[in-house]
Amino acid sequence: MISYVLAFLAASVNAVGDVLNRKASRQAPANLAFRLRLFADLLHRPAWLGAVALMLASFVLAATALGTGQLAAVQLIVILELPLTLIGSVGFLGSQLTGRDWAAIATMAAGVMGLVVLLDPRPGPGGPVPATVWLAGSAANAAVVAVLYITARAQPRPAARAALLGVAGGFGYGLTAALTKGMASQFAAGGVTGVLSSWQLYACGAAGLTSTWLLQNAYHAGTLAAAQPGITLADPIVATLWGAAAFGEHVRQGWILLLAVIPLAAMTAGVLALSRSRAWRTDAEQTADQTEAMP
Repeated sequence: MISYVLAFLAASVNAVGDVLNRKASRQAPANLAFRLRLFADLLHRPAWLGAVALMLASFVLAATALGTGQLAAVQLIVILELPLTLIGSVGFLGSQLTGRDWAAIATMAAGVMGLVVLLDPRPGPGGPVPATVWLAGSAANAAVVAVLYITARAQPRPAARAALLGVAGGFGYGLTAALTKGMASQFAAGGVTGVLSSWQLYACGAAGLTSTWLLQNAYHAGTLAAAQPGITLADPIVATLWGAAAFGEHVRQGWILLLAVIPLAAMTAGVLALSRSRAWRTDAEQTADQTEAMP
């Protein structure tokens, strides 16, 4: 239970960081897409620096949750940051939530909770993950991210580019979660010294920075409606695969998994609806859209 509480706290803290991140990224010049100078520009924006600080705090909470819980459950709860971000964005973006928004929030939350209950993730046998599993899994994960990134670069349409970068970011964050759990295992075995001497710490940092860069470019390339579904849905799927393949975590088997389609569909529908909410957008942007739509 403590891992669930910590995961929800991580989602809440990261949601505030996402609000600040979104505010900073929409102010960045369009010609910085796919350039490292995008980070250089963001470093001069207080909102982005605040977002980074909150993301680090969220990482500590999530790492603690992963150290005491299972990847599948923790990452499912962490993605609740999307509706929490929408709620937190109201004050920053000058919009208000509609009844449809609240229904989408409730639908997504119910879907997440339903999946956690039906899957009922349980710990594996324990013990260190073999180096061959880390190497093969990381290589496969990184290869998928690279293919998605290259494909996104070749896309002329902003929506397609943002969607592919979003999925790439989701795959990256799934790998980051797996490495974080490996790092948490090193902490349990050797404390702070064990973490500092572990390769997972530095691989986790590299994966996290790469995923954040992909996330930033996904937001910069197109609309949130295009970018967010891939980020939100790919992360727990990849984390669940890592949990089963590397850490031996167990989920329920048999006919009950057929019922999991219901909460999965609810969660997906909630993500899609929330990604298209007008509450993400400023009054100025909504006015501009209305003006463009006029004959």
